Amino acid sequence: MELKTAFQLLATDERFIQDTREIIVNKLFHQETNEFFNIVPGIKGGQQVAAMKGFEYVTTKSAGCGGAGISPDFPAFSQFWNPQLQEVKLNYCYDDFMGQFTQWALANGHDIKNLGETELAMFIQDLVVEAMKLDLLRIVLLGDEDMDAQDILTDEATYLKYYTTISKGLIPTLQYLATLPEFADQFIDLPQNDAVTQAAQYTFAAEDGLNIYEEVLDQYDFDGDILLSSNRLFKNYQKWVKRANGYGLQSNVDLTMKGTGDLMIDGQMLKPIVNYDRWKAKDFLVGGAVHLPHFALHTRKEFLQVGVDSEAALTDLRFEYIGGADETFWIKGNYMLDFKHVNPYALKAAL
Repeated sequence: MELKTAFQLLATDERFIQDTREIIVNKLFHQETNEFFNIVPGIKGGQQVAAMKGFEYVTTKSAGCGGAGISPDFPAFSQFWNPQLQEVKLNYCYDDFMGQFTQWALANGHDIKNLGETELAMFIQDLVVEAMKLDLLRIVLLGDEDMDAQDILTDEATYLKYYTTISKGLIPTLQYLATLPEFADQFIDLPQNDAVTQAAQYTFAAEDGLNIYEEVLDQYDFDGDILLSSNRLFKNYQKWVKRANGYGLQSNVDLTMKGTGDLMIDGQMLKPIVNYDRWKAKDFLVGGAVHLPHFALHTRKEFLQVGVDSEAALTDLRFEYIGGADETFWIKGNYMLDFKHVNPYALKAAL
């Protein structure tokens, strides 16, 4: 797409260039969805996902001919993929869009007189695709098609349409599983979530994070390989680690001075989802309290499956420029999406 020559005239205004170079894009902390979830391309609607819990006590002493047999139960849980079409449809006045593009280009050190399609593609990648990736993680975590009946959003009129695009993401799935008797003993009540004020919800004792993680890891029914956590809970445990063992050993002194970014507990690597806390505090604050501000989940990453139609769906965007009186620039994209914890027998969580 040709760039309008009028923007090249901006290069003659040194004051404008100086001001525009001071513009900095304040990117949100970005974590890729595949850091926490297993991306599964090519899912089909109605395709069944079943999990069966192993059983034992099947061996008895032989009673000879005519001995009685046994019929053990097969504890199984069945789900079906139900991918929903996700749509991205952005439109701008052409002049407004190109103005933003120009400012981005100058802020990133590009020469305004040499802007072309390569730089335009970088601009789209830098802002739109990154926003789509951030949305993907938010939807996979918090999406719930039944959210409109729950009264948990700060502003339903504004935000509801951004959360009802799939059947159930991770947290709503965990909430549902916790209501089923066969999984009830796999869930731990997190006291801060039940507090009636945001201040109380964000108040932790020194060892709260440690105690919660230890309780979530205290199980013998499966071998997990990932421990996901909200960020404030992780920060509480991080502070405890820095202070727990005193400063007598040089290694402890070094750890305290350098900080603790990558943390483990009982040999299990902790994975804080940084934006979870921000989304919850901004979009789920009702009546002075946040809906489920904290969580911890121990499971296997292979069981946290994000189903998409194509691995390239997030970068498969279409661009349209409508000339004439409209002068509108469109960015369009869509992809199929669903989430399933395919083996709910292999999890333990605090909510």
